[in-house]
Amino acid sequence: MTDVLTRPSTAEPRRIQRFVRSLRYGALRAPVGVLAMADAIVGEEETAARRLGMRSAGNARTFGYGLLTAVLGLASWFVMALAVLAVVRGPFWGFVEHGPVEPGTWGGPTRAGAWAAHGLIAVPCLAVFLAVLRGIAALQTLLVEGSRRWVLPATIVVAAGSLAFFWSWLQQL
Repeated sequence: MTDVLTRPSTAEPRRIQRFVRSLRYGALRAPVGVLAMADAIVGEEETAARRLGMRSAGNARTFGYGLLTAVLGLASWFVMALAVLAVVRGPFWGFVEHGPVEPGTWGGPTRAGAWAAHGLIAVPCLAVFLAVLRGIAALQTLLVEGSRRWVLPATIVVAAGSLAFFWSWLQQL
């Protein structure tokens, strides 16, 4: 009889593989969407549809799906950048921030408190960013499958919300 504690888990490698696949999928969505839009513009509907992983649906629709794919890809890039920023400015805050710790700093007035606060805040943020990346990849997959009616309006809302979020983030810089 095999003990649960001694049996090797196969769930972890699969979870890591899915995570890496989501990152790769998100990183490649923007260029694939741009290429699909270009293919649709020049009349290569079949090529554009193949790039997106969907069946041929007409130039206008393929162009629109390419546009949504590009926007979701850019949103994925932005979320990946936020994840990297969360790691750099979170657990490694003390290595990148060398200035004085002001009283208004999270966790201040001591350097150790600020470092701990930034690290503890970054962990849940990083988990949220990774979940968002998985969600974007899942939404994109559902979009090109075209099997559910709610996916296109939801994708449009997510794409518009992503652009609005990015714009508001730029404004606070």
